[in-house]
Amino acid sequence: MTAIAHAISAALLHFVWQGLAVSLLLWLALAAQRNSSARLRYATSCAALAIMAALPFITAWIIYAPARRPVARAAQPPLSPDPAASAAPAGPAFLPQWMATLEAWALPVWAAGVLICAVRLILSSRYASRLARTGEPPGTPLLDTVSRVARRMNVARPVRLFLSTAADSPAVIGFLRPAILVPSASLLNLSASQLEAVLAHELAHIRRHDYLANLLQTIAETLFFYQPAVWWVSARIRDERELCCDDLAVEVCGDAIGYARALTQLERFRVLSPQLAVHGAGGRLLHRIQRLTGVRDEQPASRAPAALAIAVAVLCCLMNVNWAQAQQQPAPDAVVSREAIWVDTVKQGDLAVGVRALGKLTSTGSAELNVPEPQAEEIRAGQSASVQLRTKATASGTVSRVGSQVVNGAVSVTVQLQQPLDASAGQEVDGLIRVRTLQNVTYVGRPAGPAEDGLFKVDADGAHATRVNVRLGEGSPNSVQVLEGLQQGDRVILSDMSRYKGVDRITLQ
Repeated sequence: MTAIAHAISAALLHFVWQGLAVSLLLWLALAAQRNSSARLRYATSCAALAIMAALPFITAWIIYAPARRPVARAAQPPLSPDPAASAAPAGPAFLPQWMATLEAWALPVWAAGVLICAVRLILSSRYASRLARTGEPPGTPLLDTVSRVARRMNVARPVRLFLSTAADSPAVIGFLRPAILVPSASLLNLSASQLEAVLAHELAHIRRHDYLANLLQTIAETLFFYQPAVWWVSARIRDERELCCDDLAVEVCGDAIGYARALTQLERFRVLSPQLAVHGAGGRLLHRIQRLTGVRDEQPASRAPAALAIAVAVLCCLMNVNWAQAQQQPAPDAVVSREAIWVDTVKQGDLAVGVRALGKLTSTGSAELNVPEPQAEEIRAGQSASVQLRTKATASGTVSRVGSQVVNGAVSVTVQLQQPLDASAGQEVDGLIRVRTLQNVTYVGRPAGPAEDGLFKVDADGAHATRVNVRLGEGSPNSVQVLEGLQQGDRVILSDMSRYKGVDRITLQ
């Protein structure tokens, strides 16, 4: 599993207890706001859903830790083949088997669920659009009523109005070009004042941009379909939204009893409404009517959902703690063959800092090296150097000239050899120019792999090696200064151990 897939899977699983915790806090907040305005409860519920939607992304961002790319080294010690590579662990595996299986299946199952819910959302959107397309324009009196109520509610946006035989209750469809669908039957069942109150409710949805809020809710339900807390919070938002629009409708029309009767009439011939529409007959109708008529609902709220939410949240928190503790356990030792690694001893003394470059013989007594431009800035005439042929023949010399032009990212440096080589001009050479010498420093052979995650230091018993954090400094292609983490006499594995990332201790055999 890749790092990003692991982060997403873990975030999806963490969201089980995170969502329940947020819903529990919302339940407590709504209980405290029971006598507050519907607008305050609506804002509180929307904030809870927004926090829920953000938590998985934040969790995935925290968990995700991209693997560091190995840093290229100019020269590496000779390495033997590593037969233990196939047996090396790919990463820590501390989770219980059932939890690891759950994490492995979390992402594909979630993707399949999102796909199914997305298809459901698309079908609902098409149905809502079809209702708007099949609607008929109303007569002038109804248009005048809508315009009059819109002016009283300070709705400046142009609003379309359609009569629909398919819609079973008034509804608002669309955000950029909102349209109100009015069932044809409602014209016969509602009085003029009742119809005006219902239209005021739908205009309140437009004024409050409820269609967009409902669309965002539906997207959250699609992404987090497996979390019941999301559906519960979303249902609370829809209930409080209808209450907010009820308050605006009554404020404009002034007849709460007549509006409550209108809701009752609408419910009698209401069958189904598209998911994306926001409509006046939604929400808990009995509670809305009781609220409009001033009848208090004396039935105490059930505490079973809260008790269940608390129990599940506590259980998930305990599972999360156990999971985190399991991830913090030390990794089991990996077994590595001694013949497959290169071990060097940390030394104390003078260390020559050099620049390595390839080139060609220009004659039996001189060579021309192509030094990369950043390193060429340290090259000066008179510095000591050496070149080596493919035949392993080596000759010492000094830098006689440093070119002033950069060609293909390299600078030409001429080395005058002290003794001629028995070779013809044009043969390739491997050169080393000594820039300076570090006096009395701690140094070791240059590691073959990246050292950002530490190096394995052989323990005193010689049977194990433990990862230690080190900080390296300057050096030559074959040796490097040790600034922190190692001392003279320590034995360090220089082979590339990046395949053991996450393993802190290995066994040598």
